[in-house]
Amino acid sequence: MHKLAESRLLAGNIYGDSRTGEYIYLPGSELDADEPMLVYENNGTRKDIAMEEALRIIEKRSLKPAVHPVLGKNTFH
Repeated sequence: MHKLAESRLLAGNIYGDSRTGEYIYLPGSELDADEPMLVYENNGTRKDIAMEEALRIIEKRSLKPAVHPVLGKNTFH
């Protein structure tokens, strides 16, 4: 699961849950970074998190590929 989620995040896919308003995604500016930082949105707040933490949150909260209310399905347009 982790490798699949990681590869999808690195490809620009967004994980989330529209009911809880939680989303995790990789901003385009982090695309070629050695250790990319992802964005975790929850209850209207944004926080930068490392890939390992993002994968833990995705698994713990059972987040799935999602459509972000502003960004859509993919962060790389």
